[in-house]
Formats: sequence, structure tokens, C-alpha cells
Amino acid sequence: MTELTSSELNPFQQDQNIQPQIQKADHPLSPEGRFGRLSYLAWLFIISMIYTCLLCISVALGLFAFFNSAERSIEALFNSFLGLSAIALIVVSIVAMFVAMICITIRRLHDLNKSGWLCLIFLIPLVGTIFSIYVMAAKGTEGENKFGIKRPTEQTEKVIGSLYLILMIVYLLVMIPLMFNMQSMMNNLEQAQLQEQAMMSEGEPELTDEQLAAYLEQAESEGEELAYADGESVEISENADSSAEDAAIAAAETSVE
Repeated sequence: MTELTSSELNPFQQDQNIQPQIQKADHPLSPEGRFGRLSYLAWLFIISMIYTCLLCISVALGLFAFFNSAERSIEALFNSFLGLSAIALIVVSIVAMFVAMICITIRRLHDLNKSGWLCLIFLIPLVGTIFSIYVMAAKGTEGENKFGIKRPTEQTEKVIGSLYLILMIVYLLVMIPLMFNMQSMMNNLEQAQLQEQAMMSEGEPELTDEQLAAYLEQAESEGEELAYADGESVEISENADSSAEDAAIAAAETSVE
């Protein structure tokens, strides 16, 4: 009689060679993994707000150190603890924001099944702006790609990402017409200045050599006449003063007699 093995006795027994898969914790600021569109917008907004708060704190510390110093100069920021703290906080916040932005952008590129090295495109003027719009708006690959499975978007990220998207749309709707109006105002101002210069140039025609010589002779003759008139007025005033003095002396003599 043959003996049955344990696998034959229990056909539903799990294979001992199969090891359970350990799922890694998904940290939002890690460059590994994927980010959907709303997740990317949400963390973009969160990082921007944190950076803005740190920047305001550092500016407040710098102003406090500046007005509390005796010199009230930029050198006071480097000679006080508050000033050095403000400078250090600005440097740390800029570096932290830069690293965090790179991490979430790499995750977003992974969701598009593209390499994270494409972040270097952001350094190219104008092309980087167009590429940033593509990164925010493009739909990620469905299912699993070479960078892993699709990460589910949390409810909080959906709310914050949608709010940030609405704010960006409102900002663009306000700023684009304002920029066109400013440009038209600048063009109108330049045209008004050109017209004014043209009118001034038309109002003062250029003189020929003969006209210029005649104008100078007329000016000299008028100057001589004015000088002669001034001389006569001076003589008349001197005669009037002398006659007034003579009358005063005569009145004094009669009073004495």
C-alpha cells in the first residue's frame, strides 16, 4: 500500500516556494513611482505654498534684522544672527523646492512612460514652457508600464489639484487680456510721442543761411535799440533824482531863513 504525500492529501496547499510580495511604501516626494495629473498638480500647489511661506518668513526676519541694526544697511544682514538666519532659510527653501519639484516631475514623466532625464528640457527657454504644459495636461499610460503600476490618486489630491487647476485658468483669463491691453497702451503712447515730435519739427522749420544772417542782424539792431532805451531811462531817472535833491535843499534853506 502506497503512502500519500502531504501535497496529495491537501491539493489546495500553497506552494512553499512562493514568497509573498512586499509592497513598498509610496512616498509622494520620492522619484520612484508614478503620478497622475491631479496628483502632480496637487503636490505642485503644496510645494509652492510651502516655499511661499518660508520665503515670507525669511523676508520678515531680514527686515527685522535690517531695521534693528544701527547702520541700517545690507551689511547688517551678515553681522546679525537674524540676518544670517534669513539668508540660510532662503537658501535652504530654494534648494528644497528645487529638489521636490524635480522629484514630482520625474514621477509625472514615469506616468507618461518616459525617462526622468527629460526634466532637462525645462532649462530650454520657451521649449520648457511648452513642455511643462504637456507634462501637466497629457494623460498617463493605462495599466502598468516599465516604471510600475498606476498609482491611484487620493481624494485629497483630487480636491487640491482641481482647485489649483481652476486658479490657473482664472489667472490666465485675467492676465492674457491685461497683457494685450498693456501692449496696446504702450503702442498708443509711442505713437503719441512720435506725433508730438513730428508737430514740433513742423512748427520749427529749418532756416537758410541768408535767413539766419538776416535774423541775427535784426536781433542785433533790436538789442542796440533796447540798450539805447535803457540808457535814456537811466539818464531821466538820474535827472529826476537830482531835481528832487535840489528842491529839498531849497526848501530847507527857506525854512532856515
